[in-house]
Amino acid sequence: MLKKIVFASAVLMALTGCSSVVGVVRDKNTSTPISSATVTVMRTSTSTLTDAVGHYALSGMFIPGDTMMINAPGYNIYTGTLRKGVGTEFIDVDLVPKNDK
Repeated sequence: MLKKIVFASAVLMALTGCSSVVGVVRDKNTSTPISSATVTVMRTSTSTLTDAVGHYALSGMFIPGDTMMINAPGYNIYTGTLRKGVGTEFIDVDLVPKNDK
């Protein structure tokens, strides 16, 4: 019985897309890390803030096609699509300052 429960749990995790997204957010012009940028996976409303050196990490039930949004004051909003459903996806983003065209 325990083997069936463990197997069912593993299948459920694989089907639901237990995963993580990690990366660094930087200024496109200067490559300076951006701290306190908000990183959100929209479908799950999972979000976090970047740390002092621009790093972020999110974990959740993400699936391929989920939209990720990164927002920081003074920068244009970034939106992108997650590709992996299981495992760790690495996404580094260079945000464009709002005054740039």
